[in-house]
Amino acid sequence: MTEPADPGGPRTATLTAAVLAEESRRQEAQSQRSEPLVLPDELLPAVGAAELSVRETLRRGGWAIVTLAVLLVVIEQLSRETTNVLAPDIRAYFGLSDTGLMALASFGGIALVLGAVPMAWLADRVPRKYVVAGSAGGAAICLVGAALAGNTFQLFLAYSGIGLAAAYSTPVFGSLISDGYPLEGRGRIFSLHAMATPLGLALGPFTAGSIATLAGGAEGWRWAYLALAVPVAVLAIAALVFLREPVRGRYEQETVTGEVLDQSDRGGELPITIGTAFARMKKIKTFYFMCLGIGALGLALITVPLQLTLLLRDEYGYGAFTRGWILSLCQIPSIVAMLIAGRRFDRMYRVDPARTMRVAGFAIVAYGVLTLVALRLQQPALLLVCYALATAFTGMALVAINPLVASVAPYRLRAQAFAIVPIFTFLMGGFLGALVVGAISDAHGQRVALTIAVPVSTVAGGYLFHRGARYLRQDISRAVEELLEEQEERRRIAADPQGTPVLQVRNLDFSYGTVQVLFGIDLEVARGEVLALLGTNGAGKSSLLRVISGLGIPDRGVIRLNGRSLTYAEAELRFRAGVVQLRGGAGVFPELTVTENLRTALLTTDLSPAEAKDRVDRALGRFPALADARQCRACDLSGGQQQMVALAMTLVHEPELLIIDELSLGLAPVVVQELLAVVEELKREGTTMIIVEQSLNLALSFADRAVFMEKGRIMFEGSAAELAGRDDLVRAVFLGETRGSR
Repeated sequence: MTEPADPGGPRTATLTAAVLAEESRRQEAQSQRSEPLVLPDELLPAVGAAELSVRETLRRGGWAIVTLAVLLVVIEQLSRETTNVLAPDIRAYFGLSDTGLMALASFGGIALVLGAVPMAWLADRVPRKYVVAGSAGGAAICLVGAALAGNTFQLFLAYSGIGLAAAYSTPVFGSLISDGYPLEGRGRIFSLHAMATPLGLALGPFTAGSIATLAGGAEGWRWAYLALAVPVAVLAIAALVFLREPVRGRYEQETVTGEVLDQSDRGGELPITIGTAFARMKKIKTFYFMCLGIGALGLALITVPLQLTLLLRDEYGYGAFTRGWILSLCQIPSIVAMLIAGRRFDRMYRVDPARTMRVAGFAIVAYGVLTLVALRLQQPALLLVCYALATAFTGMALVAINPLVASVAPYRLRAQAFAIVPIFTFLMGGFLGALVVGAISDAHGQRVALTIAVPVSTVAGGYLFHRGARYLRQDISRAVEELLEEQEERRRIAADPQGTPVLQVRNLDFSYGTVQVLFGIDLEVARGEVLALLGTNGAGKSSLLRVISGLGIPDRGVIRLNGRSLTYAEAELRFRAGVVQLRGGAGVFPELTVTENLRTALLTTDLSPAEAKDRVDRALGRFPALADARQCRACDLSGGQQQMVALAMTLVHEPELLIIDELSLGLAPVVVQELLAVVEELKREGTTMIIVEQSLNLALSFADRAVFMEKGRIMFEGSAAELAGRDDLVRAVFLGETRGSR
């Protein structure tokens, strides 16, 4: 049977070919526009630099930070290992299952994760030594609480408190070491800090087992917690006395710009918010893949030690003291590996930064292979020797993590960046993985549980590290670019303080997921200037407004208001600083009256009732058409009147920068003229405005300057009169044509 002919066949084929050709051109154009920034080696901090000895690094940065960091991490790890080594005793005392014990112990990790980000937030606002001292003091109290716990709920509270008190360690000491020591030797200081963890693992089992054995009885584990509280309290006092606050980003600034960029003359930066920091760091691909790799590795790092101590007890019958010294000896290779890897990675980074991350990924996979081999060995001596060798490779990988985070994170975000790492380590890999592995262990034993978990964890972790290495130079280059731009802007402000623009956008890239929509945007708006933002649909105008308002987080670039950075501030903080946007579409609460709408707009302010009433009256006074409609519901008004109410709701805030998206869209000409009169009045009063407008004639009537966007780039910037003379752009605005189309 003959198939019926497709009457539209040739036409459909032609259309399909045209669509495919256009999509190919679009992808090629985006690829060209998305060419990553990679600076030459001589501009990358520490790359190609001379080696700096540990002694010289400590002389320049001081002993206090690294000494307190190492000692406090060792004690924190001792408390964690006390739980691991004495887990069978605690399990027997409270009558818990493996799953129940692992869930209880893992709550400390959850508290550590949940507390890390708030601790980083606090460290950005107060001297970091107070965060260290307060956290250490809280840990001492919680250790006493664990020693005195009479039931599982009290033990849960104590474990949660210990984890919360340790939450400061990674973000605060990570940022202190980054800011306090020269780049050329910072990797080895980080290796000393990282070495504190296996050192605690080495000392912890022996210490906990010895104390429990000396105390004797079913409650010997309590004395281990009580004994650890004393040195923690002493170190809390030492932090108050000896810690000093280093300048944030000092050594990067000195290396890249030749000076330390003091922000005091700008009135300070807006506070960095947690959500914005996370969103920005997630866009740094090296950091993103490294965190995913750490999350995958966390499954093995958290579950293997706990499952191993249960295996030694259940399968081999080892007591607390024996388990303690055995697991202590297993950490010696890790300590040695960290000491060697710290120096080797420092050298490797100065030659090829990406290789450092690739080697760390290889070490993760090697750890998994050796652990898997160890699980197949029945002789305890062979099992433990193989496991000890495996820990050497985790030591190598862990040494690389913090220096890599410090190298790609903008210095203002370092504390937040270091706080994000434990989220992936303990929550994604540790807690969730521990529950699954614990359930498998209850059903099939520790060997089966680890045989399933370890290969998945380490292969995924190693692959993600290797994947992230390809973006390392690009991300370091972006951090350098940001410093150079900041230096340039600082010098410009110093030379001409009165010439500081109200809004400044520099080197801005922005993406929705993996699709980049803004490319290298540079834009300034002077005080009292009215800027018309023009372009065809899909040109990126609304996306740019979203980023300026804080509703979108840029992949790259800087946004400033009156010389102060808004880049890492959330929309709410930008709004309070004076960036107010009237978005297109519905901008009112339909069931509220006109007056209630304006009062609602002021709910987030601290104005007195009299001040709020005065602002409402002044805003409504600009719109004669609303004079008799103050008590009318917004839904009963015309579309033009609703737009007036929406504009009045922005004006009650007396904005520093007013952003209006589609002022005249869908409105009658007479209403547009009324709105235009208000815009002209605001212009005479010196209000700085950015207005997106589809009508070119209307834009030219009120704008001092016009910017034309096409496919996410600024194609024209100049006076309104200049734009009127550009026939190609005029056709694009009116007819939706793009360059090269007819």
